[in-house]
Amino acid sequence: IQLHALVHPDEWDQAMSPGGALEAAIKAREEGLVRHIGVTGHGWNVAAMHKRSLERFDFDSVLMPWNWYAAHHETYGQDFEETGRICEERNVAIQTIKSIARGPWAAGVDRNHTTWYQPLENEDDIRAAVHWTLSRPGIFLNSVGDVDLLPAVLRAADDLGDPPGD
Repeated sequence: IQLHALVHPDEWDQAMSPGGALEAAIKAREEGLVRHIGVTGHGWNVAAMHKRSLERFDFDSVLMPWNWYAAHHETYGQDFEETGRICEERNVAIQTIKSIARGPWAAGVDRNHTTWYQPLENEDDIRAAVHWTLSRPGIFLNSVGDVDLLPAVLRAADDLGDPPGD
């Protein structure tokens, strides 16, 4: 189970407070209804908020954007790396989304895909983005939000071949 979009401080406080969503998720795990508890989010502050979440609770996974564009944002790249280090130290899974984002939808651009971001569309660009994302050890690349783009992402991931070892 994942606590979704814990990026606004007020909502974070509510979810993490006694009687909140985290308490319910812990109870569900104790009752055997779920095995793992994760936290997700979108936006430029999500990595910093996940760091805060990990200070509060030992989540099993975090989900946040990771792509070339986000890595070069004035604050996000550093926040992602700091949160990533914590995750690696604690063996917390790092799920990534928006691997093929070229950035937010630009004004006046036809939104021809079902993504929250303007995606790369050229197969070579998608391959480069997927390879760039997966070049960082210890992360998962989650699917894209548009089924028409999914085959290109899967082909790009397949181009990497099998990982070494298990």
